[in-house]
Amino acid sequence: MVSSQNKKMMRIISVLLSFAILIIASLSFYQLTQVASPIQAQTLPVLTLNNSNLNVSEGAGTATLSVNVNSAPTEVITVSYSTSNGTAVAVSDYVAASGTITFGVNDTTPKQINITIVDDTAVEGTQSFLLQISNPVSATLGSPSVASINITDNDSGATPTPQVFADALEPNNNFNEATETAADAAELCDLTFYPPGDQDYFRWWGKAGITYIIYTSDLDAGLDTVLDVYDINQSLIASNDDIAPGIFASEIQFTANSDGYYYARVTNKSPVDPVNKLYCFEVDSTVEPTSTPPAGFPSDVDVCEFNSTTETACLIVSGETKIGMNFVPSLGSTRDTDIYKMWIKPGIFYTCETIIPTGSAADTNMIFWDNNGNPFSPWLGNDDKGGLDFGSELSYFSTYTGWLFIVVGPVNEPPLAEAALHEYDLSCTAQESTPTATPFPTSSGGGGTGGTFATSTPQPTVALPTPFPTPTPIDFSQFFTPTPAPPPVVQFQPLPTSTPVGGGSQTATINVTLYYDSNNNFLPELTEGIVNAAVALYDNATGELLSFGNTNETGVARFTAVNATGAVRVVVPFLNYSQVVVGDNAEILVRVAPQPLPIGIP
Repeated sequence: MVSSQNKKMMRIISVLLSFAILIIASLSFYQLTQVASPIQAQTLPVLTLNNSNLNVSEGAGTATLSVNVNSAPTEVITVSYSTSNGTAVAVSDYVAASGTITFGVNDTTPKQINITIVDDTAVEGTQSFLLQISNPVSATLGSPSVASINITDNDSGATPTPQVFADALEPNNNFNEATETAADAAELCDLTFYPPGDQDYFRWWGKAGITYIIYTSDLDAGLDTVLDVYDINQSLIASNDDIAPGIFASEIQFTANSDGYYYARVTNKSPVDPVNKLYCFEVDSTVEPTSTPPAGFPSDVDVCEFNSTTETACLIVSGETKIGMNFVPSLGSTRDTDIYKMWIKPGIFYTCETIIPTGSAADTNMIFWDNNGNPFSPWLGNDDKGGLDFGSELSYFSTYTGWLFIVVGPVNEPPLAEAALHEYDLSCTAQESTPTATPFPTSSGGGGTGGTFATSTPQPTVALPTPFPTPTPIDFSQFFTPTPAPPPVVQFQPLPTSTPVGGGSQTATINVTLYYDSNNNFLPELTEGIVNAAVALYDNATGELLSFGNTNETGVARFTAVNATGAVRVVVPFLNYSQVVVGDNAEILVRVAPQPLPIGIP
């Protein structure tokens, strides 16, 4: 039998255990709430310099700038600062400065940075150097975060020559930091590519059906812009280097197929020092899809005329439908063949079709041409979808970045008096999965099938049959794989910022060669270079973009005087290739192995 005293003791112990469990549960809940609270979205304070372009006399002794915070910190903030040479050089013109600035909780007092200016006796004109803040902790950087300090010479005979370094729109080096503008707004000028390798992003709100013209202009001598335009999903629409031979500005025109933000990226191909070299950027809009037709155009031609050559091809983008196209000839011709162009990227399955509206007498034929305006080998063409549907449908699995030309013509040439009755709509779409299928039967009639063309390089192609089966994805990666081993997938954007590794900077020379080893001898030949492929260099310690370029006609991209705090990461986005380079010189060969195509894919 358990005594009453023991029962009493057991009840006391039970009560104490209950209290202990309650206390532990309360503490656990408190700890969970403390851990969870930082997950809630908070707006970090923004740090900026008080001036982006400071002029100071050589005899002033000190140049002073301030770091400001836009809101009271809820935790301690730190940010690094450092100077770097421009035309002014540390020791002889100023005293290099670097360090860390701290803002305490609720501390909004601007923090001064004082830089000693050296007063020498040399006549040297106005010289400049940079001050930059970086690596914020518990805060973000705003604009400006880089300042140009211009030292005005006080010696006899000195002539002020102010230098322009980073522009006032920096940082705008990726999609998230893109400078906001608007169609038909005033052009943005005094833009720079400093430091070397700088890239500028812009965005504007686009409306479906509106045609936009994006361009760079007023380039200073020594600049050569490359313009890339992206849709609302940040997918590349089109790219342009030079407007015309000898004109190094860039221009792209396209028609938006949906409402949303569109983006443009501007880079510089020229290796010349970009200091003091400026350019302008602008976006215009129009409701006119093409320019005013010249005299002699029939009144009932479609809006894409004249578009019977690759040079005058009518632009179409994925997801767009051209409505009311017809076979009315123009410019005195007796037959109308319509040519369209669409910008495509590797690994995407593109399908274009003509749709014959009720009451139309059109019977179309469709052919695909490659980036050079040559027919594919084997031929890609289609007459009828099948049955009583006289429209055409054709698909292509892309293996390159560039233009795909869509050629549409009448199977039987209509009489001139009836050409307007032969009306059709053209629609093009894109999808990531790749159906397994057999090609359409090709037709020798219509659609610009006549003429003589240069032989094009065979491409892996595939088209949908009639009727359409359920798409079955297949893996094409084995036919286009860099050697020796498949590298990890690399997103083409600046790498995340990290704390720099100590030890100062190094200057490196890096040569990158991309080649398709057609003779399988594991050596790059002059005729095997992969042309115009983008190559980017990043500081592996900080993630900063150091330089950007494209391969030349031999597949080579050369980078000299590359400055980094440590190792350099070389990225080739088209091949998903990434490699870290250590040392002051590097020769990188990226081999694309030739592969036979499997049976069943034309």
